[in-house]
Amino acid sequence: MENRSNSEDRVTQINKVIENYFTKNTDKDWIPAKDIMFDLIEAGVFTKDQKKGLPLRKVLRTLDKEKALNTIPSVHAERTETAVYWYLVREGATFPENEASSTVSKKERSKEVRENSDEFYILDLCDEILKEKASRKHTFSFLFGDMHKKGKTRTKLPLAAFYEGANLVVEFSEKQNQTKEHLEKLDVMTVSGITRGEQIKKYNKRRRDVLEKKEIHFIEIDYSLFECDSKKNLSREKDKDVRLLKSLLDKYIK
Repeated sequence: MENRSNSEDRVTQINKVIENYFTKNTDKDWIPAKDIMFDLIEAGVFTKDQKKGLPLRKVLRTLDKEKALNTIPSVHAERTETAVYWYLVREGATFPENEASSTVSKKERSKEVRENSDEFYILDLCDEILKEKASRKHTFSFLFGDMHKKGKTRTKLPLAAFYEGANLVVEFSEKQNQTKEHLEKLDVMTVSGITRGEQIKKYNKRRRDVLEKKEIHFIEIDYSLFECDSKKNLSREKDKDVRLLKSLLDKYIK
């Protein structure tokens, strides 16, 4: 875990790179935060980019949680119910209203929602604890769903995370979506002759059964084990969450 002095040094470096960027690029009043990653890497703030600005987004999320975003004065956060979109704004300039919706692609929006999800947060902590980067949305050549409509092909069933070194699959059970739209989708009939809701239960059982036969360890982590807010989203108290996860993953920790 990064100590406070190192964190403060990194923030100072980031501010310097941002200042230099706007000094050189006089035609820019604001940019998506990911656009400055090249400059941050050149300055040695980060060693490499991941997922178009993830290292910087992680820093900003930590500062946001600590209510310390003001330590990077140029940061502008566009917030929605499911995600935060990060921008950098020149000192004295104004970020144009509703600009986020026109600059963020559907794919980027989906990725941002995924990265902000409770599942992504928990799996990141599992990566740290197990000292291994999981294969996310992992599929095996022996784990399939039911036959498709024409009866010739089947889709591999994805798993939240597979840790090859620990021979372990981790699934995360999030809170149930209770919106009318989602509940109606669960009642839709599938080509298997059962509802979507029944199919989900069937596939979850199949995952467990097949993995057991293949002697691959399986753990399902339920969100309700963790401290949650009034909306049943994880409170994300990292120290507490890590202690709980260590107790669940104890026999797989090297």
